[in-house]
Amino acid sequence: MKLGKWIKHVVFWVLFLLLWSVHDLNYHGNILENIETNVFAFIPYAVLVYFNLYFLMPRFLLQKRITHYIILLVGSVVLITLFSSYYLSFYFEYINTYLPTSVFFASLPGKIAIVTEVILSLCLSMTLFLTDQWYQKERSIREIEQKQLETELNLLKNQINPHFLFNSLNSIYIMLGKNLEQGKNMLLQFSEILSHQLYETSKKKIPLSREFENLQNYIDIERIRHEDLVTVDYSFPEDEEDLTIAPMLLLPLVENAFKHGQSAKGYQVKIEASMAIGGVLNFKIENTVSNTVEKSENENKGIGLTNVKRRLALLYPNRHVFQVVAKNATFIVNLNIQLHEN
Repeated sequence: MKLGKWIKHVVFWVLFLLLWSVHDLNYHGNILENIETNVFAFIPYAVLVYFNLYFLMPRFLLQKRITHYIILLVGSVVLITLFSSYYLSFYFEYINTYLPTSVFFASLPGKIAIVTEVILSLCLSMTLFLTDQWYQKERSIREIEQKQLETELNLLKNQINPHFLFNSLNSIYIMLGKNLEQGKNMLLQFSEILSHQLYETSKKKIPLSREFENLQNYIDIERIRHEDLVTVDYSFPEDEEDLTIAPMLLLPLVENAFKHGQSAKGYQVKIEASMAIGGVLNFKIENTVSNTVEKSENENKGIGLTNVKRRLALLYPNRHVFQVVAKNATFIVNLNIQLHEN
């Protein structure tokens, strides 16, 4: 038995002994003598309590063998009551002679008094035991849920990151063949993004300014890659409040706009980020699409947006609003996140 459990058991019996000794002041006015008497009286009760907690309950009650448990418990109570009756009668007749209660404990009223004390000690001990078991079970469930959430978040990150890395490498490869100087610039920006993914995504939160820097590097890579085909407008606020955000949460939304907005006739991407009172981030992305209905259905089912929704639910429960709207030839994503924790 661990030290913590020993302490709990000692505290239980000390309190039980003191409370019962105070109760006995109605019959005998010396508290110390009552404590001494009850120490001997409660020895059989303690034997039954631990027999019940560590034998009967684990093997029968907790295994849902209720009938067997009740029969064995009732039998044990009867045996302890009869034993205590003779035990206390002997104790008060030959040992503790200053209390003339030997005849009482040998009588039927004495046995009723004993069985009452036995049942009370069983009820109190079982209540505390089951409460402790419930608390430990709840704590274990919370720990398991936390580990599952962390595992799920890591899996979601792993689904996002390789997809982005492969797209970026493909863009650099294409640009190196077309324009060596611009390809080199893209490679430098890609190294910044790779550094961000290697060292930042392992953290639970990063500065919002670092997330915006990562988005800017990605946007510049895509703008160079698609040259005159894409028109990009974006604005990010300066992070003056030292706000933090989960890493790689916004990038899939930006990547999604470039990936699914592509058109041989050219397309537009507009990204706006602003801060509201209370540390609320407003993040809006608009991109043109060639087929609104088809694109909107594909977007809602895509891995990128699905993962973002799931991560938002896990990381910012009841602290975000996520909307996806297909309007005319434009696909719009609105995200509001309360970054400050209440």
